[in-house]
Amino acid sequence: MRFLSLVGPAAAEFIFLFQLLVQSTQGVAFDPVPPPNLNLDQLGRVALTGNFDSISLYNYKQQTESAFSTNGSQALIAQLPNGDFAPAATADAYIKSMCPFVMSNGDFAGVIVGGNFTSLGGIEAQGVAMYDPNASQITPLPGLLGQVSVVYCDQDTDTVYVGGNFKGANSTNAVAWVGRTGWANLPFAGFNGPVDSITKAPNGNIIFGGTFSGLGNTTAPQKKDQQVINIASANISSGATSDRTGFNDPQNIICKTGGQDGPGSTWLLKDKTPGFWRADMNFGYQPTKLRLWNTRQDGRGTKTFRFTAFPIAGIMNLTYTDPVTNEKTPCDASGARCPLSNNASLPFQDFEFVNNVGMSAFQLDISDWYGDGGGLNGIELFQDDLVPTRRLQVLGLPLLPERVNHSI
Repeated sequence: MRFLSLVGPAAAEFIFLFQLLVQSTQGVAFDPVPPPNLNLDQLGRVALTGNFDSISLYNYKQQTESAFSTNGSQALIAQLPNGDFAPAATADAYIKSMCPFVMSNGDFAGVIVGGNFTSLGGIEAQGVAMYDPNASQITPLPGLLGQVSVVYCDQDTDTVYVGGNFKGANSTNAVAWVGRTGWANLPFAGFNGPVDSITKAPNGNIIFGGTFSGLGNTTAPQKKDQQVINIASANISSGATSDRTGFNDPQNIICKTGGQDGPGSTWLLKDKTPGFWRADMNFGYQPTKLRLWNTRQDGRGTKTFRFTAFPIAGIMNLTYTDPVTNEKTPCDASGARCPLSNNASLPFQDFEFVNNVGMSAFQLDISDWYGDGGGLNGIELFQDDLVPTRRLQVLGLPLLPERVNHSI
């Protein structure tokens, strides 16, 4: 039996894992086929003809002639002693994730299987089940409604963390199965979007990844652009900075929201020279709004600038409210250069990001100026997310979650 005739390409990555699990458990039984009572000695060379493109010996009853599935279903695959593959349990849809559930005492409980199936091995199972290769038995794990995308088995805590797009117990898109007792609510009630990956950090914390923007217990932001991104801890640098004492430090404009001009409060460029201001952080973020305070020191000020994100080195598209027309206006599309007003009645000016892009550093390139040169009095960067990447350790779960009654 050819390997890909049993599963689709998406499931192929799980086969090697399952093969190792089967080899490590000696209880899997394969039924050999008795040799046929045929004597071909008097026939000499025998040729087989027909409409086929491959051939194999039928040695075990688990071998099958099933063709490639075209209805989206997939199967757990076991390797026979002769090297061929045979289905151990067939699902009625995709299998997306598997992990060996080994308890802290070393006992092997089974293989946790997750996907968007509703049955596995002919047993009703909504998205997740446990397969015991020793007994060739499927145990459904009831209680979830939706699709499971990832499972992670943590031997240290006898816990299986499950992520996807589902609801279960009092949690959304993430939940835990503890030992043999059943589902357990996570302390933060899951996430407000699908979970696609789960892993364990060296310090024992469990890290979840996906397309969510907040936790499931209503900690998501109620208003946009409300969280200030920490620039004060960044590595600040600049280019073509003025030589004037008190105006030559690019950190002058951090945490300055008053807009006052003067030494220690204003950062200036050299006369009639383009330059840049840059911040490199040790964490990732997705900014949604940029706020700039222009300088008017000695008639100077920034006239046009552009925002470049790193490490992608991409020039970001921004929009702003035109102070004259009071209309939302995109920055210059040809070079993504934005105008910054020098109107004294505007304490600051906001620029909104068109695209939601992750970054760990950014650079403002100043290309034109008022008076003798450019400069700034203040800068702030905002985002929606209340759980920045650098603080994912708050989601670490070495502690046992709250248990829910569903035992096996």
